[in-house]
Amino acid sequence: MPVVSERGQIRLDVSRGQTIRLSQTAKTMFIADPAIADIQAPSNDAAFVFGKKAGRTSFFALDDSQQAIAEYEVIVTQPIKDLREMLRSEVGDYAIQVSYTPNGAVLSGTVPNAALAESAKSITTQFLGPGAIITNKLRVAGALQVNLQVRVAEVARNVAKEFGFNINATAETGSFRFGFVNGRSAVGPAGQIIRSPTGAGSAFLGFGAGGTNISAVLDALAAEGLVAILAEPNLTAVSGEPASFLAGGEFPIPVAQGLDRFSVEFKRFGVSLDFVPTVLAGEMISIRVKPEVSDISSRGQVQINGFTIPALATRRADTVVELASGQSFAIGGLIRKGFSTDISAFPWLGDIPVLGALFRSSNFQKDETELVIIVTPYIVRAAVSATQTQAPTDRVAPPSDVDRVFLNRVASPPPGRQAPKAKVTRPLQDGFILE
Repeated sequence: MPVVSERGQIRLDVSRGQTIRLSQTAKTMFIADPAIADIQAPSNDAAFVFGKKAGRTSFFALDDSQQAIAEYEVIVTQPIKDLREMLRSEVGDYAIQVSYTPNGAVLSGTVPNAALAESAKSITTQFLGPGAIITNKLRVAGALQVNLQVRVAEVARNVAKEFGFNINATAETGSFRFGFVNGRSAVGPAGQIIRSPTGAGSAFLGFGAGGTNISAVLDALAAEGLVAILAEPNLTAVSGEPASFLAGGEFPIPVAQGLDRFSVEFKRFGVSLDFVPTVLAGEMISIRVKPEVSDISSRGQVQINGFTIPALATRRADTVVELASGQSFAIGGLIRKGFSTDISAFPWLGDIPVLGALFRSSNFQKDETELVIIVTPYIVRAAVSATQTQAPTDRVAPPSDVDRVFLNRVASPPPGRQAPKAKVTRPLQDGFILE
């Protein structure tokens, strides 16, 4: 049996080639399956082999006596580098390994969820073309979850001022009686001083002689109030899935159904949050977040058939942002300012210089509100042990008689349920460990 002097293996990508130099002069050179690879022979001792489609075939070179002087196994595969770049571009920068087989490819590695594994298989099938056999060995590590911490800070300030004269005068002469009243009533039927309905301070002065009675009340008020509200809703959701949160309540609204029939619908109010997180490549997070803060208000309320329907003072925002885990963004500038001034005066008399102040009353009201919303997302993983999570009730139990009577305690740690000492770098939120 003749001995082949040259043996080896040639690995090619589709549409790529390689030059073979023979140690002897060949009379005939050919490829066993020209559909997989083909050759061009510029001389009797050299050949250029190029791949046409994925598969395996053989290259032979024969001498003048038709004896084989060279035999090479030719393996043609798809360009693996191009496929890896496409997977990285379309699926994400995950640890996906691609190994080619004669009839297709094998995918291995780890991806966050099943959707990405199916997407990687679909892209590989399209890249290799119809008929390719794709073996999907990708492992699913579990869906990424996003914890969203939202701080809603609101500061409201209101100022009220009131200043007015209230004069009540009556006189009687014979059969005639006449009087003058400006502002509210100063004295009640039992002779008591009537206080201002707004809660203002009052100074009273009265005079009575025969049929003449004069009483005057000076109302003065200066009030200022400051309210600070802080809500911190905390929510966790799977990447790509919506989540919502409401800290508040609902109030009923009657809805006419015709023929004097009514139904009841409920309108929610308070601090609410709706968001959809999506984890992108490089642990970037795209968030569509819709925070809303609403309060029941008497301003704008309506009355229908004896029903009083309150109005809502609402501030909301709707935005989409991209940021890394642990970064924050703020929604500010939600400022509301308003003031009102009411002046009541007796016609003509209230317009007299200096003395006209005795026949006028004024009310001033100013409201200022500022709202800031701070949002911070975190990529989280579930806690592996119950000892890594804490609940507020782990340190709270009814006090004993000794604690209550002698130590003045309103609560004590529950016996046998001391809070676990978990070694974590950050406080835990909703049973999840922040990364």
